[in-house]
Amino acid sequence: MRHYKSILLTSTVGMLVAGCGGDSSLSEVLAQAKTEVSIDIFGARGSTLTAVVNATNCATAPTVSWATAGGVKLGSGLSIQDSQPDAAVIATANCNEVSASQTLAANSVFSSAAAFAVLKSGSPIAWGNPVWGAGGTLSASLTNITQLYPSERGFAAILPDATVKAWGSSFIGIADPKLAYPTTGAIATDPLTDVVAIIPGKVAYFAVKKDGTVAAWGRARGMKGNDVMMVNQAFGFSPTVKAAMKDVLTIVSNEGSYAALKKDGTVVTFGKQETGGDSSYVSTILKDVTQIVGGNYDFLALRKDGTVVNWGYGYGHTGDDQSVPVPEVTGAAKLFMNGYTGVAVDGKKTATAFGYVSEVDSADAGSVAKLLVNVAQVYSTNTAFAALKEDGSVVAWGDAIRMNDSLNKVQASLVNVKSIVNSEYAFAALKQDGSVVTWGDPQNGGDSSAVAARLTNVVAITANKFAFAALKSDGTVVTWGMGSKGGDSADVAAKLTNIRAIYATPYGAFLAVAKDGSYVTWGDAWAGGDSSSVAANLTKIPFSQ
Repeated sequence: MRHYKSILLTSTVGMLVAGCGGDSSLSEVLAQAKTEVSIDIFGARGSTLTAVVNATNCATAPTVSWATAGGVKLGSGLSIQDSQPDAAVIATANCNEVSASQTLAANSVFSSAAAFAVLKSGSPIAWGNPVWGAGGTLSASLTNITQLYPSERGFAAILPDATVKAWGSSFIGIADPKLAYPTTGAIATDPLTDVVAIIPGKVAYFAVKKDGTVAAWGRARGMKGNDVMMVNQAFGFSPTVKAAMKDVLTIVSNEGSYAALKKDGTVVTFGKQETGGDSSYVSTILKDVTQIVGGNYDFLALRKDGTVVNWGYGYGHTGDDQSVPVPEVTGAAKLFMNGYTGVAVDGKKTATAFGYVSEVDSADAGSVAKLLVNVAQVYSTNTAFAALKEDGSVVAWGDAIRMNDSLNKVQASLVNVKSIVNSEYAFAALKQDGSVVTWGDPQNGGDSSAVAARLTNVVAITANKFAFAALKSDGTVVTWGMGSKGGDSADVAAKLTNIRAIYATPYGAFLAVAKDGSYVTWGDAWAGGDSSSVAANLTKIPFSQ
């Protein structure tokens, strides 16, 4: 009789290899041998989920299927993008006729720019910077909440009576949902009642009501002047804007303005005029829009005919005349944008970079333009791009001062890549074999040489603006980047075991959740790296059911 053993294939799946000797066929051996399979899931809800499958005596490599607990099919394969984070998800591994499943709890972790909030039995428990959403008396009093809506400066929740309360910065905090403009002290344009949905902006919120109207509160950030309050009747969520906000699909933010895409393909803009709040000069071509993306000071809109419209500061337009579409782009199917410039990928998966910023040259892809074919996905830092191709190779460009020296050193290693994660000025590429390649500003995680020997069998990477955290298949964590922002996890290293998911706040903290629901925080205490204030009330964060 032949002997068989299981091996780990790219650290995620076991399959059989043949031994030697004997006359029995493979099917006969498998019929007599006991098939065993187990599955373990890694990844934060709302990001990429990865299955680690161990199996013995399988005729072929095990398969993995994903579905919500309600039966909605999400896909198959060892990794999927979690498109249903608010639902419990079941991952099932099948080997011959034997299967194993794991059920992940619905997401309960949310983050603003500098605070975490966890929903526990319908009540939020928050910590971090109090001005950016850490817990207070208002959040502590909320019950029967099923969803939180984070923005940069805080959190909002729809109450069971369809009203809204929010906390964090004073310009997004709502204690009385019925207080509305023009009442003195009101920050909401209309009473926040009969609310069915909330769309978070960067420093504002938009509440969709049962009658289809939209109410707003918060601000548009001032770039060279004062902030614009949403109740500002000239440049904020004015009566004219409000009247136009029917059948809204989404609202996109940049640093100073907002752009709402409607079902009919038209766009409504408001906020700081110079950053895109004023779109009058592109009004004749800003129609039949299917996608909007925002950078720091600009917007880009993709039209049905594959052309692209830019408005705002003009960094996303190569020419001086924004009243005509971006000249380089035709036949575009999807848009991407970093802080300044854009990338369009057409139906044949060829990418075109466009726009111009002299200081960082973030759209200059001239030296690699011929390589931008068969593009599967585009990633960006604030000032650079990286295109992952279907063959697993990577093409990167932009911000030569920060990027090129380190990129040149690792370019040959950028093969067999399956995903890329970015901090503000650096990239980390996760390869199929579980190794990691980094490049960019070393202060933001572009240099991982100090931990390179430990970056093996990695299944997920999480980043904030300054640092990275890699989760390994054995449940341990490796960190690098700015030490005070989470790149140094030495103080909590002993606790970082059996971890299954890592979350981050952009301004410098990490939250790791173990399989048993215990959790660890580290990084900047100001940004959520110290959870000691809630430890007594929050003992577990459910990962699996």
